[in-house]
Amino acid sequence: MLYTLLIIWWVVCGILILRSSGVKRLCFYFLGILYVPATIDIIPQSMLMGHFFYATMFILSMILYNEFKLKTFTSCPLFSILGWVFVSYLLIGLFDERVSTPLSIYRAIHAFCGSYFLFYLGWVSINQKDRNYRFLGSVPGHDGDYNIFFRTILPLTLLMTLFGLYTGLTHTNPILDAVGLEDRFLMESNEDTYRGFRVTAMCISSSVYGLVCATLFLCSFFTTKHKSILRWLALGLLLINLILSATRAAIIPFIIGLFVFILIHKGITGILRTFIIILITVLFLFPLLPSSVTDYFSQMTDSISDVILPGGTGGSKYGGSSVDAREMQIITAMEYLKEKPFFGHGFGYYGEVLSQGEKFEGLLGMESYLCFMGVERGLVNFCVEIIFYICSFYYFIKNRVYNRLYADLGIALLTMFIPFLIFAWVGGCWFFFMPVLGYVAKVVYLSKFRQF
Repeated sequence: MLYTLLIIWWVVCGILILRSSGVKRLCFYFLGILYVPATIDIIPQSMLMGHFFYATMFILSMILYNEFKLKTFTSCPLFSILGWVFVSYLLIGLFDERVSTPLSIYRAIHAFCGSYFLFYLGWVSINQKDRNYRFLGSVPGHDGDYNIFFRTILPLTLLMTLFGLYTGLTHTNPILDAVGLEDRFLMESNEDTYRGFRVTAMCISSSVYGLVCATLFLCSFFTTKHKSILRWLALGLLLINLILSATRAAIIPFIIGLFVFILIHKGITGILRTFIIILITVLFLFPLLPSSVTDYFSQMTDSISDVILPGGTGGSKYGGSSVDAREMQIITAMEYLKEKPFFGHGFGYYGEVLSQGEKFEGLLGMESYLCFMGVERGLVNFCVEIIFYICSFYYFIKNRVYNRLYADLGIALLTMFIPFLIFAWVGGCWFFFMPVLGYVAKVVYLSKFRQF
């Protein structure tokens, strides 16, 4: 019954995406990916599988509303480098000797549409008529609101985070059970530590779910100026769910991104003020919390410090992949890179070949994006993607004068996402992160045309 309801919601969201435009369409897209696990599909390994279904409906909607045209893409300052990312994907496919040329081209398009192309989903979701310079001063004749997406999506996360809290308390996840992932995070966790159960809500990855909560919290907290009780509750639950995901690979990048935003947007004074407020709050509340909660936080902070401080075990003390394990994965991946340095072994090589091979143990699940790049994609794609992030940083830094809030937010998102890619199992994180980055970039772009 529950699986049937998920299928119905999956299809309904797809239809709503198809029939909508602008921010409304982006909200329906997030309602789909937030509330339906990515394992649901009509045709496996196709554009109708899991979250690809929503991206496909989004593209069809763009065609329907006459948005899927060259001008839409070329207006983006990152169009050129995104084009080179696509070219690098095509080369990876074409140099893969295991598959035919048509299949190699399809795999390249499939991989690009499931990653960097998603940037455009956010880019096309807000237009010049939606401008409102709430943080720059109001502009006559413009009644829209840059913050409408984050202000709308924040309350819509409540059901997801409440369900996440429920799963954390009960150590069960009926939705993942319904899609065939029974006790997934009980089997992979260390039951003797705070990682005894890892909250994922409707996501199939605790690291991706941690990134989702971190991204939505970071954006919504600083762009939602007038916070109602409902929005404060939603923000609090996002933060709690991030912690309950028990994923250092998401928590540490979030701390980095938050620190960077406060540093560049508020300055050193802002950081000191924020640190003092947090310290006083913790000192006041910590003795009042139940021992089970204080034990959880103690183990979590000890686990994080165990990773980043000298003399630690690199995280192995609390289960999960340690720094040493990540290092072994990357070293093993580099051995495969030496075999085909320029374009790698091709998309899907890990799942189709290595998971059955003798060196599988050395890769230990390929939990770093660097491993995938080393094994499957090669140096050309690696260099192009580095250039993409450099160009993105440059774009936000250069345009801080037009909209400092969103430019600083873009910088913070990038400084959070890059460490996540290095240390986490990235899975389908692109479907959640890239549209948000594209939306933030478009707001900065539109701010350049403000009128006084």
